[in-house]
Amino acid sequence: MRIFMRAKKSWRLVMGSFALPFLVGLAGCGSATAATQEPTVTIGYENAPDPESVAIEQNFFQKYMHAHVVLKYFSSGPEALTSLASGSLDFMTTLGNPPTASAIARGVPLKVIWAMERYTTAEGLVVKNGSHIRSLKDLEGKTVALVQGSTSPFELDTALEMHHIPVSSVHIDNMAPPNMVAAWKTNQIEAAYVWAPFLNEMQQDHGHILIYDQNQVNQAPIFNLAVVNAHFASKYPQLVDQFIQAEEAGVKFFYAHPHKSFQDIGKLNGISAADAKAQAQGLHFTTLSQELTLRRLGTPSTVADSLVTKSLTSAAKWLKQTGQISAVPANMSQYVDPSFCQTVYNHSLKSGS
Repeated sequence: MRIFMRAKKSWRLVMGSFALPFLVGLAGCGSATAATQEPTVTIGYENAPDPESVAIEQNFFQKYMHAHVVLKYFSSGPEALTSLASGSLDFMTTLGNPPTASAIARGVPLKVIWAMERYTTAEGLVVKNGSHIRSLKDLEGKTVALVQGSTSPFELDTALEMHHIPVSSVHIDNMAPPNMVAAWKTNQIEAAYVWAPFLNEMQQDHGHILIYDQNQVNQAPIFNLAVVNAHFASKYPQLVDQFIQAEEAGVKFFYAHPHKSFQDIGKLNGISAADAKAQAQGLHFTTLSQELTLRRLGTPSTVADSLVTKSLTSAAKWLKQTGQISAVPANMSQYVDPSFCQTVYNHSLKSGS
């Protein structure tokens, strides 16, 4: 996940790798409350200009899930995944595929159950006009500003390898996106791999986009993912189905009521509706039926060949290559579970909804 502005909160980042102790996953929160006799379900989320923000603002999780729902904001992926591993968190959303793959490699008991959105043109490599950088080959010996630990180095490394350019030939300057913009304006940097709105700000200030995440979609697709504690899913499969229903309701509302949706997104994320709309333009959101295609989770019989499985595998290989994990988990498809989407989809066909 990338950085978004949230009112009265600092900039935050989901890291591509993290120091996570090996924790034995418990059976999830799932404890019944005395007042309602319903299990308590804790759902973690991060800032993002997407339909899930709409689902939160419209109270869809409370509406669809037969449980006492607790929504918990996290400022970073590592903290959230540690909570998921311990069982104090049942669901976590808005996770990028590198941190998800890293968590799997470290033994976090999770299942990917919903591909929220895929990045298309919301992140990319921007270079200064007049810098003589006209292709990736021209980056050799040059310096690129990016955020180490984010998805940006994963994307840049993949692009370089696709064009047979040694990754070591490109120097990296690790800096926060706001600092990149300041350095760009004072001509201290001439290339940066970063996400919107910083990408667009530099592009508009005598820059041009050399590549987007979209250019590596088959080799290194970037998703925001929703996951569930695997033990919780085994104990409460119907609650996972209902979580999927709430996510789907957010997507439906987003497309049916765009004006209201961007107001909801802005409200939750502490930005204007106009900024929410602008930030959402480089993302491709997913409907329930699309989840069951090879471009997302796939079906229970095709999950091994799905793009989400491929995205986790490629991320894990990059994490091992860069020394962030010790081994690539075998058969990454076992951590991607489209059965819940399949159940909800089949029920919608039967009910005609």
